[in-house]
Amino acid sequence: IAKIEDIDIFLNPQLNRLTNPEFMKDLVKGSNIIIGKIKERKKIRIVGDYDVDGVMSVYILFKGLKSLNANVDYVIPDRILDGYGINIKIIQQAIEDDIDTIITCDNGISAIDQINFAKDKGMTVIVTDHHDIPFIEEKGDRVYISSKADAIINPKQKDCIFPEKNLCGASIAYRLIMYLYEINNIEKNRSE
Repeated sequence: IAKIEDIDIFLNPQLNRLTNPEFMKDLVKGSNIIIGKIKERKKIRIVGDYDVDGVMSVYILFKGLKSLNANVDYVIPDRILDGYGINIKIIQQAIEDDIDTIITCDNGISAIDQINFAKDKGMTVIVTDHHDIPFIEEKGDRVYISSKADAIINPKQKDCIFPEKNLCGASIAYRLIMYLYEINNIEKNRSE
């Protein structure tokens, strides 16, 4: 932060200064999926991460979706028993619990096999993440890879026009809830 206007934005944050969340690739698509699942009373499970960004992402999504009357719960993987992010065990438990939709937060972008497994089992999967997009090297070029998730919300995707690329996972979760509130005519600054 070096410019006077950047210092002001940092010290005096305002909601009206945030970039329109609709610019984030798949955010509108993911929101429409979520609204449909809420209307159908489908079970939604949030899969977070054990660090502060992951826990805050879960909190934002859970509180926001609950306020929209979603049938939602969450899982935060155990650092020792589960490792980082979504895994096959978490997906199998979701299947046993009759979960229809999984929303990842602060993880999922590199869980290609795990998310493809969930998709092959008929689940809906929405990824919200801020980590770098995985790639393979082919003849000296980077070829970015992704899962078969129904929506992948991550501003670091090559074809995402959202200008802020270095957001934390909680900020992406917040932008998703911000947009869901907007399309449902709920006040943005609601404190519940």
